[in-house]
Amino acid sequence: MKTLAALALLSATAFSPLFGQGEETLAGLKGVYIYVERLKDEVKRDGLDEAQIRTDVELRLRQAGITVFREAGSFDSAGSPILDIDVHPVKVTSEGVESFYVYHVHIELNQSVRLVRKPSLRVLATTWATRSTVGAIGEDKFGSIRDIVRDHTEQFINAYLAANPKR
Repeated sequence: MKTLAALALLSATAFSPLFGQGEETLAGLKGVYIYVERLKDEVKRDGLDEAQIRTDVELRLRQAGITVFREAGSFDSAGSPILDIDVHPVKVTSEGVESFYVYHVHIELNQSVRLVRKPSLRVLATTWATRSTVGAIGEDKFGSIRDIVRDHTEQFINAYLAANPKR
């Protein structure tokens, strides 16, 4: 039952309506701030933590020539761009079955935007996103979730560089 509940939870968040859209919203960005969603303590004990994920993403962005802001700096930049890294693994244990994880990985860029109908109102909105990856993985392969995050990071890098070609 816990397995079905975990799969239902993850599949409910599996698709982003923004996939393939929003590349033009990346044009002119001077960089991004990276925010990694908090992981459960159980996940950390099994070998995955926010610092690893942040380091992986930050390294790839910097290698691609994308500036990574400190938190305060991101809010001084136009649009206050925040690259939100959502890694959501759920451990499934059942008597007589080897434990495994079901997971959901998703990256989105949130920016401060103004509403057309009320320009004085600024809100944080998702302007670009990857399609979610949902799956199941044995505990012995748990670290490969970082590879999935890297794949999503590459999608962002490709979109960013397409919208901001080097001159």
